[in-house]
Amino acid sequence: MATHIMTALGLRRNEVINSTYLARSLNTNPVVVRRILGELRKAGLVHTHAGRSGGSELAQSPQSITLYEIFSAVEDSGLFAYNPNDPNRQCALSCEIKSVLTPVFLSVTNAVSERLKGINLADLIAKLARKM
Repeated sequence: MATHIMTALGLRRNEVINSTYLARSLNTNPVVVRRILGELRKAGLVHTHAGRSGGSELAQSPQSITLYEIFSAVEDSGLFAYNPNDPNRQCALSCEIKSVLTPVFLSVTNAVSERLKGINLADLIAKLARKM
């Protein structure tokens, strides 16, 4: 959703776009969009303007914003989640699974992060502009 929002703002670069418009594009509630915009604002990726004629706009050029920055702004739990419960001490699998999965998850997360760092918002906008 964050990438969708950022792409919409990039496609309408010279405009301030309100959360209702973005919510319609995402087929969701404006409250959801405003929550995501808050995270993107904290990361320095968008500027938000309050009030009746308010909205959001990119804080940087699309060329300077990577998909990794967008992902990092809104995703604090990472790509994978572990069982939040304590291990069952009477089960060897329960006690050891995290130690086996951790290096796998770390390797995959690093690979995904590197790939996302190599794609900028302008790349997406250019591809979408050709299709729309």
